[in-house]
Amino acid sequence: MKSFIKKTYPFVQKILVESQYVFYINLIEKVVFFIFFLILARELDKSTYGLIATVFAFCNLSGSLFDLGFGFYFQRESGTQNIRTEMESAISFRLFLFIFFAIVVFFYLHSNLLIDPIIISIIGLLVYLNGFNVILNSFLYGRKKYKKSFIGFLLSRIIYIALILMFIILKVQSYFILLTLLISVVIHFFILINLCKHEDLHIRLRFDRKTLTKVLKSSIPIGLGSVFVLLYDRIDILIIERIISFEAVAVYSIAYSLYRVPHLISNVILTPVYTDLSRSFLSKKTIELHEIIIVFVILMAVSAVSILVVHFFGETIILFFYGNKYSASIPYLKFLVFALPGLFLNNFTGVISNSVRKEKIPMFSTGITAVVNIAANIILIHLFGIWGAVIATIISEYFVVILQTVFLVNHNIKNKFITS
Repeated sequence: MKSFIKKTYPFVQKILVESQYVFYINLIEKVVFFIFFLILARELDKSTYGLIATVFAFCNLSGSLFDLGFGFYFQRESGTQNIRTEMESAISFRLFLFIFFAIVVFFYLHSNLLIDPIIISIIGLLVYLNGFNVILNSFLYGRKKYKKSFIGFLLSRIIYIALILMFIILKVQSYFILLTLLISVVIHFFILINLCKHEDLHIRLRFDRKTLTKVLKSSIPIGLGSVFVLLYDRIDILIIERIISFEAVAVYSIAYSLYRVPHLISNVILTPVYTDLSRSFLSKKTIELHEIIIVFVILMAVSAVSILVVHFFGETIILFFYGNKYSASIPYLKFLVFALPGLFLNNFTGVISNSVRKEKIPMFSTGITAVVNIAANIILIHLFGIWGAVIATIISEYFVVILQTVFLVNHNIKNKFITS
């Protein structure tokens, strides 16, 4: 026991020190998007707000198909080798894929739902460009340059806040409110390019097919895992829109967005953990059990506190920020939070799997879960309306963590990559 405590303390201390800037980034991002959607929810009617939520859901889902796991891959690899050629190949290839992303987004949203092409263009651009920011930011994370990453992010979001305040004062249309976020993402991109130059990463638009093939062989399984996660994370909104209405999307989206707020703490903890476990496995071909246990305990404590906060203050939070217009979201939020332990743990098992170069574990487990989730949403939303989406979310989060745990345990029995 004394040995365990002796090992645990420096590990926890390192997490707290390294994660502080990741925490600041995630907190600011949550606040920015909260304010962004809060303004839209208050300014627009439920139907229009639900429409914009649908566009974001579909663009994020489509964008994940073209991310190809590059972010996770470069965070894992950038701390251990010179990856300039790999980064150039990945960024150039993803730029080329934008053509196909645009076709997919416009075909579905404008052809099928007749959504305003200006809204589609702004949201589509900011979502896809943000994918490049994720790649560059992951490089900095892999180099443990968390403070640099935070400063760059903060500058871009300060500009965003200034612009959105100006547009609110001027009482401009929702187009311009959306445009503020796009401008912030563009500014962030150029800041990240400059920060990467300071780390001797000078990127040019070119790609080597052999290098790209090597990267894709490892990154695509990670990317597919992310796609499947986003699929069962966002598909409920698209199904609700098809089966019920945009107004129902609005009610559910408010509850779901607040349910996801504690996820920022999970990201804060797991971002430096992913870098450390990846480096540890690369050098020793093993990770230590005490590191897994302490992260598990922290995640469970955070989820328990979050559940209690929502059940005591969830109603007050929704009514204070969104008003009586969204009071119908309250019961959905109070039940959704019971999915948090599953959400936190499946993120953690995914981090462990990717750290030990077993990218196919999250890919298969989240792929199976995505199928289960889509089927559950279609059936349950038809039967129970929005409650069906809530039930499907809870089922999916625990289903995926059980699958990943089983796969990891079986892999550890064979290869002993976890040591006490």
